[in-house]
Amino acid sequence: SAVVHLDAVQAVGKLDLLPCSADTMSLAAHKFRGPKGVGALVARPGIRISALLAGGAQERGIRPGTQDPAAAEGLAVAAAWAREEGPVHYRNLRTQRDRVEAMLLHAWTGAETNGGLMRVPHVTNVYLPGLSGPELVAAFDLEGVCISSGSACSAGTAEPSPVITAMHSKQRAASSVRISMGEMLSDVELLELSSIVERTLHRFR
Repeated sequence: SAVVHLDAVQAVGKLDLLPCSADTMSLAAHKFRGPKGVGALVARPGIRISALLAGGAQERGIRPGTQDPAAAEGLAVAAAWAREEGPVHYRNLRTQRDRVEAMLLHAWTGAETNGGLMRVPHVTNVYLPGLSGPELVAAFDLEGVCISSGSACSAGTAEPSPVITAMHSKQRAASSVRISMGEMLSDVELLELSSIVERTLHRFR
């Protein structure tokens, strides 16, 4: 039978993953308030993981080298918060995300969201036909709003999102922007964002 691995880096602390049918799951601490530079590979009892590097018998022979106990403890504390509190906080962001999407869809003719119902509650990706993603990023940056036209892993480049390209087309990806919202986003900030969206897109018209 096949072994199923779940890349849960973006989901831990934001979605309720239990119960989970995956055999192994990867996570990164900095995605749920933990320290940078530490992550975890979680395996279902009975799953055997082969070592990638040879060396000492640390971590039951799975990996060699000196571990960072402070980072590991930080991950454990953050993971406990992510499991108990995270999904509740982020569930409330779904409504605010929908409001941001509505702003963009109303402000630009033909605008559409990329993605369906099954997505994290704090991120939106919107296609704005006829516009350039990198130019939109620059325009919003001048207004003090940080957005992206590519994936989070390729920040600082002008390359369109390979995911949107695969889902739709390179042309659509080049005219799409991604906006991520934090759990502390307030109604006052949303009101200010609405004004910025209208003002910025009006200049492109």
